[in-house]
Amino acid sequence: MKSKSFIQQLIKKTVYWQAIFSLIGLTTSLYLFVHHTRLKSGIQESASFCSFGKYMDCDSVNVSRYSEIFGIPIAAVGAVYFFLLLALSLLVPSQEKAFSTLQKIMAWLTGLATLYNLILFFGVQLIILKTFCFICFLTYLCTAGHLFFNIKLAGASKEGFKETLLTAFSKPHFPLLKTIPKMRWLLGAVSLISFIVVIVFLPYFIRSKSSANSFVENSIQQFYSQWKEMPQKKIPVSLGDGTWGDPNSQIQIVEFSDFECPFCRKAAFTLHTTLKLFKNRVFFVFKNFPLDSSCNPNLPYQLHAHACKLARLATCSQTKGKFWAYHDQAFLKMTDEDIKEGFDHISETLKPIFSKEEISNCLSDAKTLKKVIEDVSLGSELKIKATPSVFINGKLITIPITVESMEKLISLEEGLFK
Repeated sequence: MKSKSFIQQLIKKTVYWQAIFSLIGLTTSLYLFVHHTRLKSGIQESASFCSFGKYMDCDSVNVSRYSEIFGIPIAAVGAVYFFLLLALSLLVPSQEKAFSTLQKIMAWLTGLATLYNLILFFGVQLIILKTFCFICFLTYLCTAGHLFFNIKLAGASKEGFKETLLTAFSKPHFPLLKTIPKMRWLLGAVSLISFIVVIVFLPYFIRSKSSANSFVENSIQQFYSQWKEMPQKKIPVSLGDGTWGDPNSQIQIVEFSDFECPFCRKAAFTLHTTLKLFKNRVFFVFKNFPLDSSCNPNLPYQLHAHACKLARLATCSQTKGKFWAYHDQAFLKMTDEDIKEGFDHISETLKPIFSKEEISNCLSDAKTLKKVIEDVSLGSELKIKATPSVFINGKLITIPITVESMEKLISLEEGLFK
């Protein structure tokens, strides 16, 4: 048998670790919730720090249809869950009778949550989405860590792993909860309810800090209601276009964009994130429309000094079969500071795609200029005034390009074929 002093020493250490895991889990869940809200609302303008490419993409995971349950973000549920664990841990000191009962209750909570996390990690992220969210994984580790210490505390007086495990997951002795003072229950309940209220209103606060306002929201809703009657334009697709998805899809998305345009960079990030959610349900086509008078005769001056060169390189990347690698490198990795440094510096940032010799050969090839001018002429026929200009089945989107708006418009368009 273990001595009482040893058990008390064990309890003192493990309670601290419980609190640490609860706080880390709460912090990471809140981050994911805010990140989810920013992504869905179109406020997020660039990839998050934990998105490194195809197989490590927190952004795609955090806006996938698996990131919500009945419209409620899983991250919000996770934040409430970790707050509850923290509140239960602080509710009863270790020397009181109800302590072991609360540990058993938390062992059941964290045990079930761990099973759910395994489904999310292996079933959803690795098998279905085929990408990994590092911050999500941290929350899974926090739950598993909390579970480990719940088991240790609930079965602290038992010898051997099997006996400890059986004790931790035995039926809690609920009558002991009556020994907890009502004032503590009231304080815990008020704290939990207050936190839930914060979670409910946090998205509204985040959106209020963005450029969106009630007037814009009303305009967006009006745009959705008129979508069915929107005029359609036929937009041809050529072999030199960068494409993604199923060419036979009923939904065709065409973007006219400029690689030096900051608004295009934001739209590229949104589309990069959104398209992964639809896989073979859409066919995406990229067209160049550089705001640079050296290849765009519609401009009386050179607004973006390197836009035509970047557009021509995009056509060469398509020839090499590396269009999307180039697209992501130019839009998601290259910064405004890189562009300001000049084209020699830009060439350095494009090293993963092109050597200096390949860049030189591409820019000296008249075919690349011809392809860009063809895109510009098509854009002019469609009366494009600015970049980015995005069409869904020939209908121009005139509201902000966000994950929510793209999901809504694709669903509306799919509904027209039913």
